[in-house]
Amino acid sequence: MNFTDIVSPLLRHAAAQPDHPAFVFNGGITTYAALVDEGRRIATALGEAGIGKGDRVAMLSANRPEIFSLYLGIAMIGAVIVPVNADFAPHEIRYVLEHSEAKLLVSAGELAATVDLAIEGLDPAPACETFDALLDRAKGALPYTGPQAAAGDDLVLLCYTSGTTSTPKGVAATHANELASGLAYSGMWGMGPQDRVLVTLPLTFSYGFHAATYVALLSGATVQLAPKFHPRLALEAIESLRPTVFLGVPTMYTMMADVARKDGRRFDLSSLRLAAASGAALNEQIEADCRRYLGITVRPYYAMTEVRPIFSFDLRQESQPPAGSVGRLIAPTEIRVVDDDGAGTVRDVARGEVGELWVRGPSFSGAYYRDPVRTASAMTDGWFRTGDLVASDEEGNFFIVGRNRDQIISGGAKIAPIEVEDALLVHPGIAAAAVVGSPDPIFGQVVKAVVVKADPELSEEDVVAHCRSRVADYKVPRIVVFIDELPVAPSGKVQKSLLV
Repeated sequence: MNFTDIVSPLLRHAAAQPDHPAFVFNGGITTYAALVDEGRRIATALGEAGIGKGDRVAMLSANRPEIFSLYLGIAMIGAVIVPVNADFAPHEIRYVLEHSEAKLLVSAGELAATVDLAIEGLDPAPACETFDALLDRAKGALPYTGPQAAAGDDLVLLCYTSGTTSTPKGVAATHANELASGLAYSGMWGMGPQDRVLVTLPLTFSYGFHAATYVALLSGATVQLAPKFHPRLALEAIESLRPTVFLGVPTMYTMMADVARKDGRRFDLSSLRLAAASGAALNEQIEADCRRYLGITVRPYYAMTEVRPIFSFDLRQESQPPAGSVGRLIAPTEIRVVDDDGAGTVRDVARGEVGELWVRGPSFSGAYYRDPVRTASAMTDGWFRTGDLVASDEEGNFFIVGRNRDQIISGGAKIAPIEVEDALLVHPGIAAAAVVGSPDPIFGQVVKAVVVKADPELSEEDVVAHCRSRVADYKVPRIVVFIDELPVAPSGKVQKSLLV
């Protein structure tokens, strides 16, 4: 069946399997029939509050199943949901509200003080309602039975990037964008009603909202939702709830493996048919630790908030990508791998050469929301320039080499931080590491390694000697700094801008 809006697949599941669990949360179950019914009532309640087609409704909350009842209700009447990171400071929330021109903010009651600070002096300020108040109104409302008010190229989701290097960018997605992406994920991962997907990622991020949760619901699966991620609680949840699928960022897998290592026990993760990672590079050491301490093989894939998926493993194929690869190109996304000499000359590189990844496809709306300057800087002739450096092998497997903006240029030599990070993480005395370029008056930049110790006796000399045995001399860190923990954004990405 061809769908044109994000609601219809869930209506179909609610009709075919009304009593099948859509969500399991804090011991409670929300069936598909209950999810859709609550969504219809929320649609009516929102309409009564003056929300209509094209209006933006911001959502500020920790994880809870009602986020998707709200999403369905918003989509039914043609409005647009704007998830807002619950860990944002008031000024960051204010930016999203102002930039998105949100007409309504639905927030968790415990965030009332933060909301007050965020909207103070904002003109025009959105109407504000707590989740519980909206749900109470919805209980007394009749289910929405009107026509689906938006579809196809109408906007339905506005996600703001984590903004680790600048103010967040609004990535607008249409019904068609979300369906193209969701159906691609569902197909290549073989998702269906038999699956149980443990979601510990925040639903205010595209990864948790779309790839983990909407894809599961689109497929008729059950979402086992956690309030937030905690490595030990995640391991215990896998043991007790027996999910078949778990998605995370590499940092999460590192923390889970560390718990198992320190405990000296093997958690029973045998129910997982799929453990996948995205959001940052999954290096070979993390993969090895997960096999050794968790007994699982973590499969990396590559996607962005703007375009998803791009590269991935495909469980429908017999051969899978080799270690270190993020997979093969997933249709219908198209790519170019190019070399830009900085003088306006762009050439497509040969297979095996490193170049910047450019992409286009039906999961990207083609522009940042109300941001022509950053749209122009990111787009060339309809291609989105990712800023990521990639290479491929003869079989079409792709490898992430680094980022253009992270690339270190020392004395004219280009150095990919990920290569040095991979070398560092092989050392048993290193728990975590990040590599950045540090300004230098002679070389322009030198390699700086920021290291979290696993061995308290580890010295700078140990780190340098280890790197000399694994990378070329010009890639060896000239500066080594030890810290207690790496600064990590809520998205799970290391905030390298704070380490320079």
